[in-house]
Amino acid sequence: MIEEARARFETLKAGGMLPSPQGVALAVLELTQRSDASIQSLTHLVQTDPAMSGRILRYANAVHGGSLRHIASLPHAIVFLGLFRVRQIALGFSLIDHYRSGTCTAFDYLGYWTASLATGITAQLVSAQAQCPPDESFTCGLLSGIGRLALATVFPTEYGGMMRESLSGLALRDAEIGSFGLDHASLSAELLQDWGLPEIFFQAVRYHELPTEAPFAPGSRAQTLTAALHFSAKVGSLLTLDEAQRWERVPSLYHAAAQIGLEDQHVPPLVENVVRQWQDWGRELHLPIRDFSDIELFLGTPPDPARDENLSALVLMPMRVALITQDAVQLRTLADTLDAMGLVVQMATERDSALRLLQEDRVDVMLVELPDSGDAAVQTLRDLRASEGGRQTYCIALIPPEAEPGVARLMLAGASDYLLLNYSEAALLARLNSAQRVVALQGAVRAERESVIRSSGDWARSNRRLLQEALTDPLTRLHNRRYGLDRFAQEWAFSVHSGTPLSCLMLDIDHFKLVNDRFGHEVGDHVLSQIARVIERGCRKDDVAFRFGGEEFCMVCPNTTLAAAVRLAERIVRDVRADRYGEADNLFPVTMSIGVANRSSVDADVEALVARADKALYAAKSGGRNRVQASRGEAG
Repeated sequence: MIEEARARFETLKAGGMLPSPQGVALAVLELTQRSDASIQSLTHLVQTDPAMSGRILRYANAVHGGSLRHIASLPHAIVFLGLFRVRQIALGFSLIDHYRSGTCTAFDYLGYWTASLATGITAQLVSAQAQCPPDESFTCGLLSGIGRLALATVFPTEYGGMMRESLSGLALRDAEIGSFGLDHASLSAELLQDWGLPEIFFQAVRYHELPTEAPFAPGSRAQTLTAALHFSAKVGSLLTLDEAQRWERVPSLYHAAAQIGLEDQHVPPLVENVVRQWQDWGRELHLPIRDFSDIELFLGTPPDPARDENLSALVLMPMRVALITQDAVQLRTLADTLDAMGLVVQMATERDSALRLLQEDRVDVMLVELPDSGDAAVQTLRDLRASEGGRQTYCIALIPPEAEPGVARLMLAGASDYLLLNYSEAALLARLNSAQRVVALQGAVRAERESVIRSSGDWARSNRRLLQEALTDPLTRLHNRRYGLDRFAQEWAFSVHSGTPLSCLMLDIDHFKLVNDRFGHEVGDHVLSQIARVIERGCRKDDVAFRFGGEEFCMVCPNTTLAAAVRLAERIVRDVRADRYGEADNLFPVTMSIGVANRSSVDADVEALVARADKALYAAKSGGRNRVQASRGEAG
């Protein structure tokens, strides 16, 4: 499918109708693709466009929230941001300037850019959750929906018809593929790839509207960035809707927030921050903005859990419950319990009978037994949702405890809540009470919002914990090798594009085998954790330290010359040497050796740079240990 989309994109690109940067922005893109590009030449070029100059200055000062000294000059701003980031910023602002209107009368061009701006700002603010730099996250969010603008530009009449039909989700995707040969999300990804954004960003854009279809490993940076963009797009959409439409979208906003570890109480202040920046940038870019003094009102306040202290005293009103299971005998006890509560229970053990039940009978609540949270379970929920004709029956997924880490996928596929198969009576009553609220108020949006918001904290904490575990070495609590090499690849790409230096440190504990042999592996593990804390304290703000394997660690040092990297390594060696390690009643000295290398023309990729640093580490070991060795043939 991706290859077909790529081929179709090349055809559209050859037609010359796709959105593209113009004027100074186009010249910036062309300049930064040349090997002889310099800060001086880029500054001279940007200065020819006063509006672009002002926006880059404004952006540079806003990136770190004013924590740095004010940047007063354009050359300083460009040095601070780097060639690659200036290129991205110029790209985004140029597209806003030159595609503010068009011939697709059903497409709201200014509304599109207004929502895209809010999406970019949100993506920047949640970049820490996505484990990505804020600058690239802003551009990625701003342009994540550029495929919509592209289709409206190239096919104004046909795409206008789809806009008038108010198609969305899978229906819109299928219609786009049928009419144009690719959907707008794929087209967005192809455009961002063509404009030189890193792979992790354009791949996340490809799947961010339907994140459950993304092929990324759970907990990976690509999956987390996809979820962060999904949430950011929901915030962007929220700020352009009227009040009634916003209320309908709030439950899914809290769902999306939970996927990136944001609890319900974190969402309102985040949205308020987005709105403040959105209004400032909207005025700068002459985009329509709104006054949202009612943010707390329309996002709502989570219900107080204390209101349900006496769950055993709850009285459930009569409701029709569909219990959909593959093993009726196994869940007979649950069916009897529901029946004893005064609920009308119907059971379905086959897919076709379950679909008929939802199509023909009025069902208030469905409890669906799922063996896990995998693809088959997700498809089951989608099939059930599709069969009920849009009624959105309250759906509780019954899952085994081991499936709980993947519950976010089930929520995105249509589950309203979930219940573990080893449930307690209190948990069952709590779920049914939430369902009763929705049914009693005839599906009113407020009841749905309260139910969703109330549960989002648990989902958020679960997702945050899973993400942390996926990216962290369990012993040392430093980043693990997968995360470290992923970040290394990203910093490598930025260094190559911007021409900034990049250094690598390979660190190894001296004679660590003797520690294990003399004191035991338990003490050895403790020493590894203690050394990790020393390394962590030695890191500067942008450095990335991770466990490479065994007693070996690696540090990625962006924008760092060889000489500066050697000074950093020598400080770490001194700090390790100055401390004592092991158990409190038996402390002993430990030393460390470090090899240092800086990216140069001899390095074809990250692996080559790591190999040179590792070779320098070997030389430090051979030269007596407890020392630093720079890769030979490099100058600082």
